[in-house]
Amino acid sequence: MNETEASKTRPTLFTRMFGATRYVMTLASLSVFVGATVLLFVGILEMGKALWYALASSQSSGTESVSLRVAVIEAVDVILVATVLFLIAFGLYQLFVDPTLRTTLPAWLQISAISNLEVRLAGMVITVLSIIALTRALEPHGEVSGSGLGFEIAAVIAAISLFLYQESKHHPPGEGPEE
Repeated sequence: MNETEASKTRPTLFTRMFGATRYVMTLASLSVFVGATVLLFVGILEMGKALWYALASSQSSGTESVSLRVAVIEAVDVILVATVLFLIAFGLYQLFVDPTLRTTLPAWLQISAISNLEVRLAGMVITVLSIIALTRALEPHGEVSGSGLGFEIAAVIAAISLFLYQESKHHPPGEGPEE
């Protein structure tokens, strides 16, 4: 084999660097997975704590009921965030490390483009902000709050919803630019 043939078969610096990203993305998806696992355990503990206090409390007043609702909603929020982070970890792994994994996963877990992960992340942000607004509304329970946090959260939700609407208009499911 002469020198020109050897240089054609040898990977360039760019292709070697690009190939190395799979190792970095393996670490990234693993760290998201570990973070999601820890967060899931936190959510489970928060739910257990909320239920324990509800069962241990002998009185059932209106304010305790509101406190229980807030605690349970916040625990469910943490569990949902952990679930979305699991999906993002699997998605990153599918996209950058092992695309063949997609064939062994159920359809709802298959990620074929980075835009799929963006939509899931935006949906998670909307859910978290909605839960924050709901818990803020439940906490004072009848008292007027002058913080204006509800309007700020509504504005962020509206902006993200508009983003998702525009994305769906320009990139219908299954026809995205990266797919």
